[in-house]
Amino acid sequence: MKNIYKIFAGGAFIVPMLVSAQAGTIQGLLTVVSGIINAIIPVVIALAGLVFLWGIFKFVTAAGDEKARDAGRQFIIWGLVGLVVMFAFWGLVRILITTF
Repeated sequence: MKNIYKIFAGGAFIVPMLVSAQAGTIQGLLTVVSGIINAIIPVVIALAGLVFLWGIFKFVTAAGDEKARDAGRQFIIWGLVGLVVMFAFWGLVRILITTF
């Protein structure tokens, strides 16, 4: 039942962009794709930021436990990797959009 709510929530973001953009040409298609990416990327960046902050929290609160500190360190590393990849992807998309 929860999957249905996720599908409806995702459709609420994507359907208005698809309806309002006329994708009869390549430029229209790029506009649709750009709108979808511009809606999704900030959410993914926020999630990567939350993973990074969660790793910092776990690292700081696990003062004596070495295993918990390693788990926190892994969250920090993967959060940073996610942020770098997302910002690089967003920049690449911006370059492609302005070029074409």
